[in-house]
Amino acid sequence: MKEEEDNFEELRKEVEKGLAGDNSGIPMGFDRLNHYIGIRKSMYFLIGGLTGSGKTSFADDAYILNPVDWYLSSANTTNIKLKIIYRSMERSRKYKIAKWVARKIFMDHGLIIPISKLLGWTGKMSPSEHAIFLSYKDYVNNLYKVITIIDGAENPIGIAKDLKDHALANGEIEQIDKYNRRYVPHDDRTITIVVIDHIGLLKFTKELNTKKAVIDKMSNELQYARDFYGYTPIVVQQFNRDIANPIRLKNGDVEPQLEDFKDSSQTQEDADVVLALFDPMRYKVQDPSGYNLDKLKDAFGAKYFRSLRIIKNSYGEDDARIGLGFMGQIGMFKELPKRKDMTDEEYESVVDKSYFKNN
Repeated sequence: MKEEEDNFEELRKEVEKGLAGDNSGIPMGFDRLNHYIGIRKSMYFLIGGLTGSGKTSFADDAYILNPVDWYLSSANTTNIKLKIIYRSMERSRKYKIAKWVARKIFMDHGLIIPISKLLGWTGKMSPSEHAIFLSYKDYVNNLYKVITIIDGAENPIGIAKDLKDHALANGEIEQIDKYNRRYVPHDDRTITIVVIDHIGLLKFTKELNTKKAVIDKMSNELQYARDFYGYTPIVVQQFNRDIANPIRLKNGDVEPQLEDFKDSSQTQEDADVVLALFDPMRYKVQDPSGYNLDKLKDAFGAKYFRSLRIIKNSYGEDDARIGLGFMGQIGMFKELPKRKDMTDEEYESVVDKSYFKNN
């Protein structure tokens, strides 16, 4: 009877935390999406898309930048603590920060300074633009208080070791009985987000010498980090090219499915939530939600729309679609109203970019 009481007590404490609001998590900056899913402890998110779909930019917006902006502005009103470990295996740390600063400059000033201009690849900033850039020193320093960016490829064993070292530096492992252990963090209010961008760029080892083997091992380690340490993994993964199969194109059946993830199905099985970004204009098909795509591209052919679909949701509704405005110059997303509520003025504001200024 004592063991049964102890088991219920563990659940009761978690329920009481929920009643007190301690399990409410962190907003993603996407209200409709947040209705279905949210950022909280012990949740594994998988984000898929083809090259150029903006999947990394969406991961950054929804799981990094919007949450950090909320966290920094709510420091005096929330008990939640936030820590982000960002494995950037595709882009260098300097590139990531430059893109994030460009996004923030647009949000604050409505000024578009593309990454290529910010870093001097194509043209140079004007003196006034440079002065604005220099004013973001505190912003960057505040990002680094929350985010640890580790660039360059690594293998799953090395990443798992780093996650364990981080856990032991911020908590302890207790032996409950002969068979069971548990992790006790120093601060139970901390949400630790672990980003893998993207998982297809993991390094091989002697034992893990195929793409599928390294992805499967990494997903297994992330599943363990979720369940034992309470971490929140965010994995970015490419789709394969089957979407462009002529038969699928002919049938108009090009909306992403679980089977479209590249190299391994293990991630989809392990993840709690699977999201897919889709650019219907790329395949010259209608948007599944019915948005007028002709009104979401400019006279030069630039596209300002992506469709987001919840393919899997272990703790709620799935197969939900949300229209997103996408500003590729700075990698910024913003939710659109439901298709039936979109006005001509809102369509125009997306293309002229003023829609993205209204936060």
